[in-house]
Amino acid sequence: MAVVAFAARQAPVDDAVSLPLGMAHLSPTGLSEQWFLRFCGDQHWALIAKALGQREAVFQAVDGRPVYAAFCATSLRFHALCQPLLGQDAQILSSLFAVSDTRTGSTHQVMVAGKIIAELSMISSFVSHDATRSNTRIFRNSVLGDMHLPPAGDGLMRLDRQARETARRFRKVAAIDAPVLYSERPVPALDFNAVGLLYFPTFSRIAETAAYARLARPDPVLGRDVVYLGNINQGDTVHVSGDGALSVMTRGDGSLIAAVQTLSVSV
Repeated sequence: MAVVAFAARQAPVDDAVSLPLGMAHLSPTGLSEQWFLRFCGDQHWALIAKALGQREAVFQAVDGRPVYAAFCATSLRFHALCQPLLGQDAQILSSLFAVSDTRTGSTHQVMVAGKIIAELSMISSFVSHDATRSNTRIFRNSVLGDMHLPPAGDGLMRLDRQARETARRFRKVAAIDAPVLYSERPVPALDFNAVGLLYFPTFSRIAETAAYARLARPDPVLGRDVVYLGNINQGDTVHVSGDGALSVMTRGDGSLIAAVQTLSVSV
């Protein structure tokens, strides 16, 4: 069983990566949201492996069942740009913390020329498939090994509280009383990860696609907070409801799978 211990004297589990920003890392408005989420998701898993003393981010339960660090919530912020980014050297600083006995959090900063241009906070818990392998039947699990992590700071703890409050609020809702504004069936080869789950950046991608379908030219994203409440099986459809900053996503059976808060700035 994984033990997430709050140890004030424990050295932080962190990493720093330097790279030149190229086409894969950027979008027309700055840093690519999809690239940043995917990169930091891998960093989060790698830091957990490092905390467990493993070389690879492949986790198992006591019974040998595969275990995944599934995200409960993410909070992304982009900062105003004052220079072109293409070809600039960037440094990504990542650190891992204990949020609770069952949740692990990480923070990530992208710095260019000594200035922070993007920040991301992420919280995960360990989950497994059951024998059916259905993505609608994911359950909590634990991993072999111990993690002795420093306690999370105010930002991660605030994100955890907000995510838990959102989950509690929506659990009381029998059905989403809002018109469906956008629907799509995610593509397995593009939108699902290696273990068959709808990949967490896909939720942000669908939110942005829904905004583009509705507005044709949505404002650039300044930040996005996502609370992940469920998943879908390949072949299922995601429906997006809500107008403006807050949107909710449901699957074909009406179950809520995400609440997305988008911050944007007019240009």
